[in-house]
Order: sequence, then C-alpha cells, then structure tokens
Amino acid sequence: MTRYIFETLHIINKSLTDKHLYLNCIEAAQKGDAILLIESGVYSMLDDDFSMVSALSIPIYALQLDLIARGLESKVVTSIDEQPRVTIITDATFVDLCCQYKRTISWF
Repeated sequence: MTRYIFETLHIINKSLTDKHLYLNCIEAAQKGDAILLIESGVYSMLDDDFSMVSALSIPIYALQLDLIARGLESKVVTSIDEQPRVTIITDATFVDLCCQYKRTISWF
C-alpha cells in the first residue's frame, strides 16, 4: 500500500495571461498542496501579478528545463527578503513529487 505524504500537486502550464486558470487553481489549493509550474507556466514568475500565487502558504516549484529553455533560470523572482518564491526542480524531482502526492491536477 502506497503511503502518500501530501494531498494535491497542482501542475500549471499556462502563463499568468490566463488569470482565470490561476484564480481557479488558487481557489482549489489547500493546506498540504503544492503548485508546479511547467512549460509556459514558468513565465508567470516574471509577471507582477505572481504575488497572488506566491502569497499562498504552499510550496511552489518550477521545472528547471522549462526555465532553461526559455532563458529564465537566472531571472527567478525573489521576494522582498530576497528568498526565492519558487523552488527550481529537475525532471527526477518532478517524478518524485508526483509519487509523494495523493493526486495531481493539471491546469491547462
């Protein structure tokens, strides 16, 4: 029997130009959840409105290869105290996260 550590991993592949998608995800997110930004979702970190996502008290991850592919790895947005608002992860960590959460929801 698999023992999951966390509840839901929300995977977003759209930029913040699709605010409705982000608002729905934020509304659905609960304690024990996390958000993973992939593909064009990594662009959201450059948007001034990203604070609505990063203000959640849940972990936020971004896939490293998608950041590199878009030339964004050095532009990871930091908070006022210069702490990263997003944890950059590898493909292997992505797989690990999917195994640690009871379910995943893909927001496309």
